[in-house]
Parts: sequence; C-alpha cells; structure tokens
Amino acid sequence: MRLKDLLVYDNIIIQCHNDPDADTIGSGFALHTYLHEQGKKVALVYSGKNRIRKSNLIKMIEKLQIPIRYVETVSDCDLLITVDCQYGEGNVAFLPAKNIAIIDHHMISTELPDLAEVRSHLASCATLVWAMLREEGFDVNKHRNVATALYYGLYMDTGGLVEISHPMDRDFRDQIIYDGQLISFLRNSNLSIDELEIAGTALLRTDFMEEHRCAIVKANQCDPNILGIISDLVLEVDVVDTCVVFAQQPTGIKFSVRSCIREVMADEMAEELAKGIGSGGGHTEKAGGFIRYQLFTPEYERFCKIHGMIPRFEMDRDGKTAIPVASGCKAFLQDRIRNYYQNTSIIDASTFDANDMHFDTYKRRKIAYGYVESTRLFPVGTRVRVRSMEEDDLIITVQEQMLFLIGDHGDVNAISRSIFDADYRTVDWKFALKSSEYEPTIRVDEEGSEAMSLLNLAKVCIPEREETVTAARLEKNIKLFDLWDTRAYRKGDKGDYLLMRNNSAQDLYIIEKEMFENRYQPVNNRDEKVEAVVFDLDGTLLNTIDDLADAVNAALTKVGEPNRTRKEVQSFVGNGVGLLMERSVIGGKQNPKFEAAFVAFKEYYQAHSLDKTMPYPGIMGLVQELQHRGIKMAIVSNKLDPAVKDLAQVFFKDVIDVAIGERPGVQRKPAKDTVVEALKELNVSGEHAIYVGDSEVDIQTAQNAGMSCISVSWGFKSKSFLEKQGAQAIIDMPAELLRYV
Repeated sequence: MRLKDLLVYDNIIIQCHNDPDADTIGSGFALHTYLHEQGKKVALVYSGKNRIRKSNLIKMIEKLQIPIRYVETVSDCDLLITVDCQYGEGNVAFLPAKNIAIIDHHMISTELPDLAEVRSHLASCATLVWAMLREEGFDVNKHRNVATALYYGLYMDTGGLVEISHPMDRDFRDQIIYDGQLISFLRNSNLSIDELEIAGTALLRTDFMEEHRCAIVKANQCDPNILGIISDLVLEVDVVDTCVVFAQQPTGIKFSVRSCIREVMADEMAEELAKGIGSGGGHTEKAGGFIRYQLFTPEYERFCKIHGMIPRFEMDRDGKTAIPVASGCKAFLQDRIRNYYQNTSIIDASTFDANDMHFDTYKRRKIAYGYVESTRLFPVGTRVRVRSMEEDDLIITVQEQMLFLIGDHGDVNAISRSIFDADYRTVDWKFALKSSEYEPTIRVDEEGSEAMSLLNLAKVCIPEREETVTAARLEKNIKLFDLWDTRAYRKGDKGDYLLMRNNSAQDLYIIEKEMFENRYQPVNNRDEKVEAVVFDLDGTLLNTIDDLADAVNAALTKVGEPNRTRKEVQSFVGNGVGLLMERSVIGGKQNPKFEAAFVAFKEYYQAHSLDKTMPYPGIMGLVQELQHRGIKMAIVSNKLDPAVKDLAQVFFKDVIDVAIGERPGVQRKPAKDTVVEALKELNVSGEHAIYVGDSEVDIQTAQNAGMSCISVSWGFKSKSFLEKQGAQAIIDMPAELLRYV
C-alpha cells in the first residue's frame, strides 16, 4: 500500500493504540500532517480505558503541538487508519468506520484489510511512516516538529537506538533532521518515581542461570526503556555475562538483552528469543525485542505440553483476554536461552581442522549479478558508505577502475576492473533484486549526505569463468571466529554453508542457505544436463491479457452478452480459447449465442492479437542468454496454433524455433501431447528439459510429461495460488531461471 492510495477518502481518522507511546504518537502525527496538507479532514485519536499520563509523552505532545485527543467513539468516518497496531487487536478499542487501513511494524496477528502496510522487520513504526512519506515526495525534514516526533518514536521503541539492526532503520536514523535539544529534554523526563520503584522491585526477582552465566529478570509493566536501565545494572554484576529483562505489556512481552562477552552477541540472542513469535535485534552488546501474545500463547502451550506442564493463564488488566502468567513467560524464555546456548558450536578459524566436517565441491552458477562503475557515481578519492542487508556498511574510497558488484539478494562488494573483465560477461539488461525488502544505497561518508540507490545505474553481468568452492552444509548452528575479526563471530544456522576459500582450512566464510544454493551447485548436479526449455506462452513469455480481454468483450458485445472485467478474463485463461469463451459467456455452451460468440472471438483476436501484447520485462534478455548458452527452446500453448506461430515469429524470430498451439486432433494441455511433439522437434528427451509456465495447467502438463516444472509468479496466477497447486519451484523474475540451466 502507498499513502496516495488513501487520498480517495475525505474524512479520515488516525487511531493510535490504547496505551499510546512515542512511536504510535509520532507516527500518527506525521500521517496527520501529510493528510492535512492533502486537503483531507483528518483527526488523530486514541481510546481505551487509560488517558496519557507519562510526563515525557505529555511534554512531547505539548512541545511538538501534536493534535491528539482521547475519544470513546467516532462518527461519520470514511477511513480509519490504525497506526503502530492492527485493527481488531486487544490493544485497539473498536471504533466504527466504513473502511479500514493498517500501518504497523509488528508481526501480523490479525486478518489484514486490502489497505495495509505491515513491515515486521523494522524496529519502529516511525521508520515505516518515514519511508512511506518519502515515497510520496513528502520531505519530513521540512517539518521540524514532525521529524522530531518520528525520531523520538524510533528512539523510544529501540531502547535509545540500541535495538536498531535493519538498514532502513539506520537510514532513517542517519537522514532525519530533528531538534536535538528537545530530544535531550524528553529523554531526561522519561523516568518517574514509580518507574524507579519498578526497577528496584525487578532486581529482587532476578534468576541466575549459573551454567550459562546468564541472568533473567521479570519487571512489572513499564516503559520499555526502563528494561534497558535494569539490564545495564544487572550486567555490572561480576558473575553475569549476559542478561534478559522482560515485562508483560498489554499486547505482549517486551524484553531487553545485554552481553559483555564475545561468544554471545546480544542482537543474535534477541532474534533467537523472538524467533517465529515476534521481532528482535540491535547491537552486539545491547539489543531487545517484542513478542505478541497472539503468537506467543500457542507456542507457550506447546512448550508446556512438551515439558509436561500445565499452562497457566490470567486475565489482562482489562479483564478481556487470557494471557500466560509471568512465571510461565519466564520459564519459556529460560528454555529458549538454554536452547540458544546448547544448540550452537563455536569454530575458531585459527585452530579449525577441516577433517572435523564433511566438505564437498561446488561450482558457481552462471546467474545474473548487477554491476556499477564507481566513478559514474562519485569522483576518484571520494570516501563512500554502501548500505545493504549486510550487518555492516561497506566504507571504501572510490578508485579508478573499481566497480560495485551486486548480488541478487542485495549484497554489495567492490571489485577491480581487471578481475571483473576476466570473470564476467556483460549483457544489456536492467538489474533487479530477488528480494525488494531493502535496495542497497550509497552516499558520501559524511553526516547529512543524501543516499542514492545503487540499482538505478546497475546493469547485468554473468560469470564466465568456471569457479569451484569447497563447502560443508551445517548440521547445527555455529559461531565462526574468522581470522579477520577475532572480536566478533559470524553466525551460521543449521542448513547454512561453511565455505573454505582458497582451499585453506583457516580461510572460512559462512553463507546463508538460500543465497548459497542460488549461487552454487554440486559439481555432479543434474542441472548440467539441461539441454532445452519448453515455455508456456500467455502469462509466461507474453503479457497477452489485454488483447484477450478486448477480444472476449468484442465478441460478447457482438452477440449482445454482458462484458467481462480484465480480472475475470484473467481467471478464465489457461485451458484454451474454447474454455475461455465457455467461461466468459453466461451459461457457457448451453447459451444459444455461444457458437456465434466463439467465432467472433477468433475473428477479432486473429486481427488484434498484437495490439497490446508485449513480452514481460526481462524475457527478451533471458531467451537471448539461453540461446547464447546453446539451450534449445520451444513454445507450447493452448492458444490457437496460427496465433501461437504468429506471435512466436513476431517476438522470438531466430531465437525460438519451435512453437505449437491448439489444433484439431491433438489433445491440449494438461495432456502431454504438444509437449512431447515439441521435444521431438528439438531432439531432446524430457529428462534433459525443463518446463516453464504460470498456471496450474502448466504444473499438471509437466507432471504428465515427466518433466521438472518451474512456475513463474509474474503471470496470470498468484504465487500463493501456485504454491497451493503444488509448484515445485517458483521464480519471481526471468533472470532467476538461469539458476536452473
């Protein structure tokens, strides 16, 4: 969802959760300012049993002139936006509205409406709102009060910025221009006498896990920053190396993590505590996270069943929802802490023996990478900062003949021109990431400098030189202390890979499972035997839906039948034009007008099949690359055979030689007949070919032909639909097919 999608509504209410904190107030204020400037009637409200009483929040509202007000109900609301929460949750009072939108950074715990933007990887809702405003060209820094409110939301939701880990949170922190004096004032107004008492009481509830030198502390409900104060104090104890402090909040469990030893990184422990039930992150020494009750409660019940315990619950302070008791929460967290310690091995590269693990040889796949010449971005000698999904920024000085190489997961490395020219072949495509969670950026390494996307200038290169690596798949979690940074470890989860570079048992590197398997394959992998690719046409190679919809409606109009929407026509395609028209005409073949409509469709489509039809972005580059590699290609479609051959001739002349469509006497897909005929013309057996399509019909066709099937998500069927239909593999962009050939 984009913020501009909300502008169709005139009377808008922004609702914070029932116990407003700085993040929900700041985020709601920023949205209020944006919508007000767009000429909308907008109100910022909260509800529930409790009014805002914390001194820092009252001062925040007063100093920044935030127009938030308490309500018990609302009326005449076209759109209600819940911010930093999800409509229908226990911490959001019900307010009636004609339409609902959700903007949140917590894990999804309720059914989302069509208007929703939830990014649970972010540390604060303020970050999400900042990013959405920037997407609309709204410069937050020109609104000093808004910028300060957003920054304070991030500051308070991350324990004073110590829980930041995602690159977008770091971008927000680095680029926002806020009132530092006011932030200092608010920071020093945060702790009340009551909260000081909470901290003292919590210290009396400290449990010590002696075998791991880890303390776990339960605090009463409080501002999350109090947890950080408590954990900092606990870590001062001489026998404590790590500690976890938690408190039950209205909607879940907030926790703080601290570590003072190199064998445990606080951010990693926070991630493990929240894995699958919340979010956690931060820095190596200070981190934290949040676990939502909706996700925690079933995990707690499973935990109790495994350990032969009886789950114990109590009512929340509103008396509406049963939540696990504090002792149960502590027992669950202690169990996760033990598992974290016990299920992980430590590898020290300086003493590692390669015989301790089973290593195999892999070769690099010839997949697409992005590249950018550094001097096209900045002059030689400029010190720049590259930010990606990697934990640490790449800080480097621009040099002559230096390029940035970008992986499909968004990782970035610098490479010299001489090595690049020797190892890679360039192609004239536009580079795209496999995952768009964060696009790598680059900026001058100076405070206040503007970041730019590396993707805007990135083109595609493909490895040419054969390269092999030695790697072992991890059988359990490990912490690797390499030779380059002995102060911190690299974490590897079970299933990830440990690479041994340069055949040196001491030159070790961890690479995440999906990234490794996308880039490397065993030397004896069957992918080496792929000699041909058989493509579906509509929804796979060509976007034909607009011409098909026009032909359907031209035929329906001619015979006096009601027209169909583009979406309806899209749902009807896949089984040939006969079934397309049977589904489009009300009553199908039983309708006396069906035959006339079918004839009219064929006549219209034959004359107009090229009006709007075009290859999907990236398709032409893909088929040309396959041709360069000597891969034979065919098109097999349920479209009428003359139309298939015409389209193949127009778009794929001299690239794809075989094109087969529906014709009398030959069973159409999902029968294997046309695929078998295509393979015969290519002189390739089914075991040495792969089938590529966008629908359930294509999945069934490949099964019937005994072929491997790659499904594409950019066509006429959704990714979730294809998964339910048993898709073996799904690719999101054409270049991903190169992994399989």
